[in-house]
Amino acid sequence: MKKQQGKWTKKSYKAIFDWLQKEKRPQIKAILLADGLRDVIERLEAAKNMGEWYRITSEAAEAVGEKIVEQSANQAEKELDRICPNNRREV
Repeated sequence: MKKQQGKWTKKSYKAIFDWLQKEKRPQIKAILLADGLRDVIERLEAAKNMGEWYRITSEAAEAVGEKIVEQSANQAEKELDRICPNNRREV
């Protein structure tokens, strides 16, 4: 894991998952900069493939901890249920 200059927060953790939506990048960059994560922005902009993005999301998850990761996953599940209520499959 690369040394972070800033600190991952719940807000920056959630924002990183929207990086693939180019129209949201200005807002994502602002969030990451506010948390002192300029190096993350540089890595994302220099990435040639999704592998680097995946590594960054893993670093972020480790930094924020299980509780925030679980909360984020639960929120994403609720949003998917709202969008596709009849597409739910039990695992």
